[in-house]
Amino acid sequence: MLRRTISSRLLATNKSSSLERFAVQKECPQLLQITKGPNHSLWRCKSTSTTNATFQQHHRQQLQQQQQARILHETLQRVTLRDRLRSFLLKPRTLPIPRWISPRHFTITLSEVCGHASFILVAISYAVDDFLHLRLIAVAGSSVMLCFTYFHPHGRVLWLPFQWNALFIVINSFRIGKTYADRYFAEILSPEMKRVRDRHLYILDPPDFKRMYQLAKVEEYKAGDLITPQGQMNPFVRFVVDGQLDVLRDGLSNYILKDDSCRCVTHQKLSLLIKLIQCTTNPFTQEGNFVAECGLHVGLLLPGKVESCCSIVAKTDCRVLCWERDSLMDLLFREKALRRALKAALSWDIVSKLKAQRLLLQAGSIDNPEAWTKRRTDQSQHRYAAILQNCLSHPGYMNTRKQELMKMRMMHHIDEKFHEEALKRCGWTVEEFERGYKEGQDVPDCDDELHHDW
Repeated sequence: MLRRTISSRLLATNKSSSLERFAVQKECPQLLQITKGPNHSLWRCKSTSTTNATFQQHHRQQLQQQQQARILHETLQRVTLRDRLRSFLLKPRTLPIPRWISPRHFTITLSEVCGHASFILVAISYAVDDFLHLRLIAVAGSSVMLCFTYFHPHGRVLWLPFQWNALFIVINSFRIGKTYADRYFAEILSPEMKRVRDRHLYILDPPDFKRMYQLAKVEEYKAGDLITPQGQMNPFVRFVVDGQLDVLRDGLSNYILKDDSCRCVTHQKLSLLIKLIQCTTNPFTQEGNFVAECGLHVGLLLPGKVESCCSIVAKTDCRVLCWERDSLMDLLFREKALRRALKAALSWDIVSKLKAQRLLLQAGSIDNPEAWTKRRTDQSQHRYAAILQNCLSHPGYMNTRKQELMKMRMMHHIDEKFHEEALKRCGWTVEEFERGYKEGQDVPDCDDELHHDW
């Protein structure tokens, strides 16, 4: 009986150990049993390095699967949005045309509407005068054309017009941004310069005036200072900002120049203005007048130096804007709009000077009108001779500006006789002038002369 009981207990113990070993090996097949007696079992790993490598590989696979799933999800969302937009733009829509006009049904898609709108906007841009409005409308037209070429009714993207329209948008956007930036920085001027521009150079756009101001330097003179002597080569163009300048010919006052405040005069104020001129002892140049412009009003962009036909003396303490002629002419050559605007401003400046001379005669301030008229004629002829000498020193430029020289001759009443005398003084003949070069002279190319000499 005792033997049977012990045998049954041993059998139960062995059975439980077998079940335990089976369960452990099923969960972790990498473990081995270390048997220490019938009732004790120890377990160890088959290979610790193998287990770690398997775990890391399994982790990497899970990360890769997650990343691929995320990319696939984003791609599906993007494709779905594009497809939705495509189906919305390419959905045929029936136009509500009354049957008494046409019994047919006409359909159109929003993509086709974008195509028609693009050409309509381009046509409108050709009709506007302002170049900024033209570029803004052109950008809008190219933008809707992008929509038409990408969502084309045929189902394929037209990459060739798409890329060209994208390039047009970039170019026009750059020009629009540059224009607005120039207008913004043009407002960053001193109040005095803004007043000068508003009163005297209002015909210039603010960005153009800012470019001219940046190129100039401010000069200050005391009363009695000689700014430019008569007969000396002058490489500068000046503009009076504040103060008065005397204009002398052979040591005598030649004419009076008034500022813009006297340019518009009513009949009621004419008598008062004449009294004001009569009280003036010497002719002078005031704020808003140009000095030594030398043919700019007729379009002559003379480089280098030009001989001064008058002496300029500071009547009071004054300040002027001074430009080097080469730098100013180079700017005007590059900026056509600025050149046209400055030409108009100079023309008005000359008209104001002529009006001032007429008022001077009416006021009786000229003691000897005949001598005064002769000095004025000598000044005009001297000015033309100096301009002609400058042109003859640049034959390539002179051949393209003979028409402007003819305009100046007509404006200042330069007859053929004095023209021949001026040519003879410069060592030229009429035949050589008409031919465009002097005998034995190397004539440079006009483009080289314009771009390199000045």
